[in-house]
Amino acid sequence: MSEPLFHTDCPSCGAPVHVHSATAVTVVCSYCNSMLVREDNSLSDTGRDSALLNDFSPLQIGTMGKFAAQNFSIVGRLQAKYDAGVWNEWYVKFDDGSDGWLSEAGDIHVLVKQIPTPPNTPEFNQIIAGETTFDFSKRFFASDVREIVLEQAAAQGELPFRLPEKYTNRVADWRCESAFLTLDYATTPPLAFLGKTVQLAELSLQNTRDEAQIRQSAGSLKGTRHSENCPSCGSPVHWITGATQTVICPSCSSDLDTSGNTAKLIEANAMRNAQQQALTLPLGKQGKINGRLYMVVGAVRKEEISSLDARRLLNNESGAEYGILPEGWWVEYLLYSPRHGFKWLVETPEDGWSVSETLTDFPRLNQYGEPQGSPMLYSYGGRVSYAAGAFYWHIRAGDVNVYQDYQQGSGKLCKEISREELAWSKSTPVSFNQIATWFNLDIKANAPKYNVKMTPDPVSPQMVWLMIIVFVIVNLPAWIMMGGDDLFFSLIISCIIINILWKGGNSSD
Repeated sequence: MSEPLFHTDCPSCGAPVHVHSATAVTVVCSYCNSMLVREDNSLSDTGRDSALLNDFSPLQIGTMGKFAAQNFSIVGRLQAKYDAGVWNEWYVKFDDGSDGWLSEAGDIHVLVKQIPTPPNTPEFNQIIAGETTFDFSKRFFASDVREIVLEQAAAQGELPFRLPEKYTNRVADWRCESAFLTLDYATTPPLAFLGKTVQLAELSLQNTRDEAQIRQSAGSLKGTRHSENCPSCGSPVHWITGATQTVICPSCSSDLDTSGNTAKLIEANAMRNAQQQALTLPLGKQGKINGRLYMVVGAVRKEEISSLDARRLLNNESGAEYGILPEGWWVEYLLYSPRHGFKWLVETPEDGWSVSETLTDFPRLNQYGEPQGSPMLYSYGGRVSYAAGAFYWHIRAGDVNVYQDYQQGSGKLCKEISREELAWSKSTPVSFNQIATWFNLDIKANAPKYNVKMTPDPVSPQMVWLMIIVFVIVNLPAWIMMGGDDLFFSLIISCIIINILWKGGNSSD
């Protein structure tokens, strides 16, 4: 039996329930046989959305560390949940009496302190992620621009402000290599916070959570059930929402209809099973990469579309969703280790496999937002077909991004733009044999089989004729001035060249 990916307590009997499949929509309690439906924004009944990986942080109240030669300790936490995911804001106190915030969003950590508001800060409505720049000793690019409504924010320890039940805010994050600037538009002018991205390993942390504690919180799910009174005798009747068509009243044995969303759940489970079988790396599969143990906790399949179509979708242009033809596909696998964090593997039918890591520090960019010294390869769009398993943000079918890839040595830098965010990642090619070694796969049984025959586009007939005409025009003056054997020899050679152009232009090789 594989190690459980998620766990919950049965709402019927209270017994622990372990979930071994990240694709499961319903879970059956092994003690009372109640059927539980996963909820709490963790999975949609469509079977095409992802679960939300909860508290995977090694940090906690009382964790101590060192930043910029100063000791600090974590004294408070604001855990904010919104429609796209969850992030932690850790409130830290330094030995000199100053304070700051250690932000934790997915696989990026940032430590900032409040500064006086810079002059000429832009209006929030004028900021576009990935495009707008702001000069403040350095040129910063807008990297995350969001209007957020927080209704499920949880607080621990000490915070320097009162947390309302419903918190609405507008925040813009700006990046320049390792430098990080946040403008908080809760006030006018906005509050400003300046700092840098950090790796937890460089903070000399003490008193962090151990691996068992992280697994206990990161893999938690909630199940749900309903309870009403029997219409025949009035006795309480309990059942799991949408999971059973009928329930027998324990008091009067009446047969009660609770069909609800049963058909949807059956469809979702069938879709999940098909998705799981289509994955080269099954969810829950463990592998050892460079001596570090990782588990596949999420997989998202994306269809490639043109960058123009992707931008039209991002801009919510009328009719943009019609007439889009996918040009390819790829699958991204999220790997997770409580000790070492996150890593990505990407599978494509054209380029095989690559290891991809989110860049904590942005590359050095020119005035156009392109990495210096890295030529652009191509621009394209990606749209989520389905997502299964768990991610540190909520992935939904239909999510769209624009990508721009740049050459860097044998690997690639990738610029990823969504409606609210700009991110950079670096990918390094890796052979399927290496993937098979890491995850103990049967190479023959699991080798990817792609049915698409990749051939270059043939040269158009118009282009062939254009090349022949250009050849004749260029050589015509020389032919006019020639005579005798020279002209005859030149015409023979020219006919041979024209024949080569004609045959070569009409060849598919």
